[in-house]
Order: sequence, then C-alpha cells, then structure tokens
Amino acid sequence: MAVGPRVSKEEFMRALGLDVRNPQHEQYYKAMRDEAIAVYNRLNNDVSSLIDSVRMDGNTRPPFFWHHVRADKQRWAILEVWRAADPSIRGLFDAGATEGEYGPNWVSGWLLYSVFRSRDTRNNRRKEKPGERKTYYDPVRNV
Repeated sequence: MAVGPRVSKEEFMRALGLDVRNPQHEQYYKAMRDEAIAVYNRLNNDVSSLIDSVRMDGNTRPPFFWHHVRADKQRWAILEVWRAADPSIRGLFDAGATEGEYGPNWVSGWLLYSVFRSRDTRNNRRKEKPGERKTYYDPVRNV
C-alpha cells in the first residue's frame, strides 16, 4: 500500500510491513534513510537541480527545499535512491515501485521528502524547553 510523503514514520514503516518497535526493522529504516541522505547531499551540492527562479536568486543557499528541486531531478533522485540501495534492503525499495500518484517509487520519495524536511533548519520543529533561551546568529556579535 503506497503512502504519501507527509505520513508519519510509523505509517510509512507499517505500509512496508515493518514495526517501529522491532530493533531489526529500525536498522532497516536507518539503512534506507542513509541511502536517501546520500542522494540528498548530492542534490544540495548542485544548484542546477533547482527550478530556474530559485537557482537564479543570488541568495539561494543550501539546504534547499524539496519543492524547489526541478521535477526531473526529483524523479532522478527517487530512482537513484532505489537504484543505489544496498542489496540487504533492496526488496523494501522494490516494494515501493508504483506508477500511481507517488511514483515511480513511493518508498524512495517518502525517504527523500523526510530527509529534506528534517535537514531544513528553517523548519526546525524542535520545541524550546522551559527556561531555555533561544539563540540565534548575530553577525555583529558572532564574529
């Protein structure tokens, strides 16, 4: 059963027949995520992967948003994660092959989207702890 890129990790793993409480399944997940991170890093080192309006903006710097990556590069990235997958987890990626809405591979697509979201410091969902002070970069003070 294909799931979309915005479902939780638990739903993603359940769709693959994996259990988040099973340590072996968690290792499979981490290995799959590592494959996506490798492709994510390649995309973030190449502004030619970006849509024209973003690529031509002189202020554009990594990390990039997934929706700023050109559709053809998104497709390439999804296929590349799948193609480069270690044989020990290849079957999990093979299960994601689809021609549907989340094609060409919903497993690779979910992982890439997840990596882009988690690596984007502009979308950091970490909650501030009580009594914790927010810190920020001040170009005058942080020389």
